[in-house]
Amino acid sequence: MSKHLLLLTMLLFSFSHSSASEGEAKALERLAVTTDMLISAGDEMVDEPFSGLLVLNDTLSLDMNLNSTYSYQFIIWTNSTFNFVDFWLTNPQGICPSADLSDHTTLTIMPDSVETGIWQLEMELLEGAYSDSAYYAAAVFRRPRSLH
Repeated sequence: MSKHLLLLTMLLFSFSHSSASEGEAKALERLAVTTDMLISAGDEMVDEPFSGLLVLNDTLSLDMNLNSTYSYQFIIWTNSTFNFVDFWLTNPQGICPSADLSDHTTLTIMPDSVETGIWQLEMELLEGAYSDSAYYAAAVFRRPRSLH
């Protein structure tokens, strides 16, 4: 391989890696505005925020173990206000009690006793801001349910 071709390949890899980390960092930055406010108000974040890549017209499904002792709030942001994403939750019975279409969302649920178990947080990028992919960042909060 010639030195010029090797140098060009390294530059292209560096540029694509840099723009990928910038997109993910932007999504995490947008998420932090909301999560910082919720944490300061005393809400409990479950684990750490998570992030990743959405590909156009491909559904991403993330399994989450939820307990009916808590109510849950899912906060999700993408790296651009021009992304159009279908967000939804599916309970263990395959029913979708909460959904939204936007570049960001908050989905809130209060699972009942038969809905304890594995839920899916699902996302599908319908339209990207400038490409056929978008980065997302998400956090899950929970709060004990009061039984009055």
